[in-house]
Amino acid sequence: MDKNAIKVIKFLVSGKAYSDGAIMKNIGLTKEELDNIYIILEKEGYLESYEEFQKHTQLEDKPKSGCGSKGCGNTSSNCCGEKDLDFSKIKVLTMKAIKEFDN
Repeated sequence: MDKNAIKVIKFLVSGKAYSDGAIMKNIGLTKEELDNIYIILEKEGYLESYEEFQKHTQLEDKPKSGCGSKGCGNTSSNCCGEKDLDFSKIKVLTMKAIKEFDN
């Protein structure tokens, strides 16, 4: 793993990252460089997709707050639309990343 990838993972573990833009600005990377680093970090087990995270934490089986099991009903909470949300670009830090880089 190169020095920029290490900087990115340390930045993520520290909790300072709020967006790709924040990471790129603080470390001095282009969007293409950051995307390549994300691929490397995922292949090396430091990041995982939100879908994989859900699988091993079983979050997909837990009801969302305010949604319950009664369906949509007449609420304005938008519970029915939650399945339409796109989580495909969300990456989650793994325990490996936290154990190795949380100083």
